[in-house]
Amino acid sequence: MRSNGAPGLVPRRSPVRALIGPFLLVGFMVRSLVQSVLRRSNAMLAVVPLLLVALTLSFFSTEVWQTIGRLRGLPIVLTAALFVGLAAAFATRQSRPDLDRLARFDGSDDLRAALPPRLSGRLAGVSFDADSAPGLRRRERTNLVAISVWSQVVTAAVIGLIVFGFFVVLGVLAVDEPAIVAWLGQEPSIVVQLTVDGHKYVLSTELVRVSAFLGVFTGFYFIVSSSSDPRLRADLASDHEQHVRACLAVRQAYWELLRAGS
Repeated sequence: MRSNGAPGLVPRRSPVRALIGPFLLVGFMVRSLVQSVLRRSNAMLAVVPLLLVALTLSFFSTEVWQTIGRLRGLPIVLTAALFVGLAAAFATRQSRPDLDRLARFDGSDDLRAALPPRLSGRLAGVSFDADSAPGLRRRERTNLVAISVWSQVVTAAVIGLIVFGFFVVLGVLAVDEPAIVAWLGQEPSIVVQLTVDGHKYVLSTELVRVSAFLGVFTGFYFIVSSSSDPRLRADLASDHEQHVRACLAVRQAYWELLRAGS
């Protein structure tokens, strides 16, 4: 449970375990990021093109370049943080799983079916009582809700990174320095430039800012739209609810082993 984003479900925590907890949480976040790409690649491929169609006109908009392109330092950080904060708040409100339902197991067979395969085999000889664990405490509920929110935020972040990378490449290929000057009304801050076959390819900080803003906005839009799209909502819910139920099954087995050993 500690290495799968649910340290709050462990009833007895030593000081050493508390110190290594943040590192285990980082590992869980990285694994979630990779699994989100591998498991949801089909859903992302269906969503991302639609978002790119809607955002491409904004990318070639003078107003976007004159506002976002000129921002630097704290203003652009606060602008991105505004969307990130709204997305996190919305995800926290919309992604609350029914923990009482997920923590309810109809007998020993149902509990074993929810356990991870490697634990189910190791605990084959243990007789489980579906009512052996105490009710969920506030810390445990908060931890499980955080897992659900994190699952949705990771998916939105991956989609945002894809959009960011796409517009950086599109900008380098299609937006030259005179176009940037016309949009900004000033010379851009060029990071890298390369001339190939008479065409100058330019990577500017303004391009990176505009692409990053569109990526953050896309992540926010995905979180909001996924709550109203039944197919996306079902896909996200089934994934993180399965993980939460597995954590609750491990918690149940843990308490059963404690009861048997006492």
